[in-house]
Amino acid sequence: MSETINIAEVAAKLSKDIFQYFNWEFHPKMDDNFECTNEDHKSDGGSPKISHPADVIFFYEDPYLGKKIYLLTDLKSYKVDSITSTKLRGAFKSMCMTVECARESADLRSKYSIPSDEPYEVRGMLFVHNHDNEYQKSFYDAINKIDLYSLPISHGSILHFLGPHDIQRLFSIANDILRLRGLGEAPKDYTFYYPDLVMNRRQRDIWGQPATVESLTGPYLIIRHKAADNFGPGYLIYYNRDGTTSEEFEYLLDTLSRYQMLESEEKIRIRVTNTESTDDLKSVFHLAKKKYVKSWGFDKTREALLDKIQIDRITSVTATYNPGDMGWRE
Repeated sequence: MSETINIAEVAAKLSKDIFQYFNWEFHPKMDDNFECTNEDHKSDGGSPKISHPADVIFFYEDPYLGKKIYLLTDLKSYKVDSITSTKLRGAFKSMCMTVECARESADLRSKYSIPSDEPYEVRGMLFVHNHDNEYQKSFYDAINKIDLYSLPISHGSILHFLGPHDIQRLFSIANDILRLRGLGEAPKDYTFYYPDLVMNRRQRDIWGQPATVESLTGPYLIIRHKAADNFGPGYLIYYNRDGTTSEEFEYLLDTLSRYQMLESEEKIRIRVTNTESTDDLKSVFHLAKKKYVKSWGFDKTREALLDKIQIDRITSVTATYNPGDMGWRE
């Protein structure tokens, strides 16, 4: 019973501190099991599995796919020495089997109120938090040491993962949004921006769209917002690269141009999230603007648009989810 309460506390706190700012929701039923229906699924000891765990299910409407994405999330909290490729491989192996059953499970749909007559997709998400805040390595290096092709991933299954640095960055972005709200520089009414692409068209209303799990780990995250008390309508771009070269900012500016954001005459703010970004960030960005204008034949109108773009760093905030205060699956 105590673990159920603790897992529920973790899920609620994650939603309050992080995922609500990305327009995610979570189902109130937490830390339950659903029936395993695959006789090939075995425990580490070789005995058939009876059930699979579901710590919490986050969900949102995918703006391109036009269906609801359910993220069956495995919450992990490890100290620095426990974040190893061996440990992660075991977690991924378990999740592969869990997601394979979850995608076809009537028991899961019943327990987590998933309508079978509406388009949806069940995926897995491994959420790995470092509770002693001492993990300095690249989480992706640990992932790359795993032979992913040897994992029992069923056809069509999709697994996502968020490592310690991802969680830290998302926590900092959420706090930055909250701070801008408090300053009257961002409203509560905002949406994550998804332009129409060549092969994919955005569906449904543009406002209230969530950040997809793919965008949370991408190079940038774009928010479109309405007017706030002390700031006009515009765009907030959370940039997740180190900003060491003008070329990467030239590419970003060209992307904004292709998305027709430069011509909108709305305010554009770039907020750099990478804690390893260069000390000369603003100088590098200024050079990128000059080079980009040159490529456009020194177009004065475009130069004026670029000069209005603001770039700053966000304040990095440390997430302190301590397993002594709340329970996590080890």
